[in-house]
Amino acid sequence: MHISEGVLSAPVLMGGGIICAGFTAIGLRNMKNEEIPKVSILTATFFVASLIHIPLGPSSVHLILNGLIGLLLGLKIFPAILVALFFQAILFQFGGLTVLGVNTANMALPGLLMYYICKPMIKAENRWLNLVGGFIGGAGAVFGAGILVALALYFSEKGFASAAKVILLAHIPIMIIEGIITSIAVSFIKRIKPEILLLVLIIPLISSSGFCHRINIFCYVNGDKIECSAKFTPGGPVKNGEIIVKSIQTGELLLKTKTDQKGHVSFRIPENALKNNWDLKIICNAEMGHKNFWIIKADEIAPAKQIEETSQVQKTVNSSAETKGISEKELEEIISKVMAHQLAPIKRDLAELKEPKITSRDVIAGLGYIFGIAGIAMYLLQKKSL
Repeated sequence: MHISEGVLSAPVLMGGGIICAGFTAIGLRNMKNEEIPKVSILTATFFVASLIHIPLGPSSVHLILNGLIGLLLGLKIFPAILVALFFQAILFQFGGLTVLGVNTANMALPGLLMYYICKPMIKAENRWLNLVGGFIGGAGAVFGAGILVALALYFSEKGFASAAKVILLAHIPIMIIEGIITSIAVSFIKRIKPEILLLVLIIPLISSSGFCHRINIFCYVNGDKIECSAKFTPGGPVKNGEIIVKSIQTGELLLKTKTDQKGHVSFRIPENALKNNWDLKIICNAEMGHKNFWIIKADEIAPAKQIEETSQVQKTVNSSAETKGISEKELEEIISKVMAHQLAPIKRDLAELKEPKITSRDVIAGLGYIFGIAGIAMYLLQKKSL
């Protein structure tokens, strides 16, 4: 559910940053020294949870747990999620630093709202009321996050309206899953010590091998067509992912299509791009707001234009019966087309090698940073109290 850099408008970025800064300051002010370990553990939980994708039909969804963290932390959810998203942006390039405020507000505000709505139910002695409160808190926080992500996209550009609707629909399954998880966790926390609950949550998340978040897209020119393939890294193909083709020079929307079940799509080079020698930006939008793009330069498209022109000339020449063979220029174009086709898999493999991989070492490093910051904070506060 991370919104990537370069997507949101300046007013939305500024608004999100102001909201994030204000609530983070309030959360830090309300944080007691003895609460720092609990906040750091829940920060680590959020950091790891959103890296794990759960297969669901032809697609997949990832855990968020902003509802559970909101119910446990209240106002302190803001500094917790801010730190987690900061390290995800630095270590895994999820979201980005310029959108850190908006992404934090999108995750933390619904969790805080659920804290105040569900707090009476969570504190009640009735176990069934605890379960209902936990479910509402978990599902409601995800729904709220989906609403805020959709609004951020819509207010940045009206053209994102369709993408915003898709994001909301994609959140329905994860709402149910998060509601169940939060409901069970709340019921469990009423009977067992909180420390044990947090360890139960952290251990399976760290040991999971289901890391899958970033999109890797690769495109190349093949004759008069552009071939694209998109997949999660690491993970499976981006199925039914939205492909948007735009002119870099003018920003004009040239084409919209979708990937197949193998994450592949093929389409003819837009005529306007051929005529005007435009560079193309090919954007892939997957579920939960994840996206990436590939740039096709005009000089890569130029051979396709030459091939088309040569083909037209060849037809004219053949019709007048003035040719007896193939010219040197035509031979060069044919060889260029064949070579481009043959080199495409190599280019794709090189592109995937350049793509940063998420490893267990990276995850452990992120957790180490989070706990390290908590340790330094506790040390400084303890020293100050002495």
